[in-house]
Amino acid sequence: MIRVRVFIRDLYLKSIFNPCQVFRRNRGWADKDIFHHIKIQTNYQCTRQCSFCYYGMKVPHDNIVMDEKIYYKIIDQLKDLSYHGIVSLYECNEPLTDKRFPVFLSYARKQLPYAQLFITTNGDLLKPGDIEMLLDKGLDYMYLNSYDKSAYARNMDLFSALNKKLRKKITHIDRTYQTSWTSRAGNIKQFHKKAISAPCDMVYTVFYIKPDGKAYSCINDFFSVNEMADLNKQSLLEAWFSDSFKKFRKELNRGNRGCSPLCSKCDYAGYTNLPKISFYKRIARYGQRQHIKNK
Repeated sequence: MIRVRVFIRDLYLKSIFNPCQVFRRNRGWADKDIFHHIKIQTNYQCTRQCSFCYYGMKVPHDNIVMDEKIYYKIIDQLKDLSYHGIVSLYECNEPLTDKRFPVFLSYARKQLPYAQLFITTNGDLLKPGDIEMLLDKGLDYMYLNSYDKSAYARNMDLFSALNKKLRKKITHIDRTYQTSWTSRAGNIKQFHKKAISAPCDMVYTVFYIKPDGKAYSCINDFFSVNEMADLNKQSLLEAWFSDSFKKFRKELNRGNRGCSPLCSKCDYAGYTNLPKISFYKRIARYGQRQHIKNK
């Protein structure tokens, strides 16, 4: 049943929703659209070296940690925008390696009452009671991934200890038998498929900010190829609607994946599956565009 739902969802996104969005963007109707999903990566640490991830590549890297001033500046600007979308306090890292995470989460919840606060974690650093604590501090939803049998047993224990109401906010995913992964824009060579020449909606829906406070076009930009803006010097809106970002979006909307070395190797289908989000918060987003116009 789950596979049928996923098939129908992807068919709808690929055949109906995304072509309609491409049409809107070609006509300029989406020029004032703001991101639906902002990813704020606060450090460069993980507890694993998975084969499908940046850390599995075992390339030398420094643990850059986001300056708290930048983090609070971003959240405060989202508040000023009455942001209703998704806020993910992670990306190419394990979010719980940042000891400031509970404090950051609480602040985001206080400032953004209508946003959807979301993380994905491997659970390695979770202790009994931690999930309840994070939900109490304002987390709306969590993907809990199990990548080996011992992690599966541990994560199942944590999940099973939750009451029925809290379980609805957690999706525990058994990854122990998964062998097929995306290539992350061609970066993970062993999973690379033929590059795709098609419009990409990632740059229209997801705003990715790395720990150094700079914004990039894609969550798969491991090596900072497509820098779009610097939030140390610009506001969120200045960055999102910058000339470089707008030009980049138009090229990708034409299906020109050759507009950058990263995109030219990418096998991403071109439509985004956002994390689970409640219906009323999806509807609330439609008021976002008018709010931006009035700024």
